[in-house]
Amino acid sequence: MPQIDTATFVSQIFWLVVAFATLYYLLSRRALPRLAEILEARQDRIAADLDEAERLRREAEEALASYQQVIAEAQDKAHTLLTETQARLQAEAAQRQAELDQELAKQLREAEARIAAARKSALAELEGAALGAAQAAVERLAGLKVPKKTAQAALRDVLEESL
Repeated sequence: MPQIDTATFVSQIFWLVVAFATLYYLLSRRALPRLAEILEARQDRIAADLDEAERLRREAEEALASYQQVIAEAQDKAHTLLTETQARLQAEAAQRQAELDQELAKQLREAEARIAAARKSALAELEGAALGAAQAAVERLAGLKVPKKTAQAALRDVLEESL
């Protein structure tokens, strides 16, 4: 093997140093700066993306807070409107109930007046029929004609005793 031959060690070491120096020069002057630039550009882009993500996150949080505030205001407004509407409807219902109560009281008074008039009329008719029946019974049983005033007085006495 020629690598192990001690006579060629010096030339091998020389070419090894030349190869490493050339490789070092090429890497340090050409390849590594480009890699550093690429890595730096990538780092800058990542930092910019992170900054943009942070900005977007803040905007999203602000939008969420604004949305929640709008929702809360809308709920408050809806609650207020609901309360006002309920109060208005209750007032209208109370007013209608009062009007209905008045109308029913009026109808009740009118009905009571009609009932009283009908009762009075029925009692007058009943009294007339009772007088006629009493006069006819006395005339048939006793054979006497009782005047109307006497029969009315007797009927009143009987009614007063029964009440």
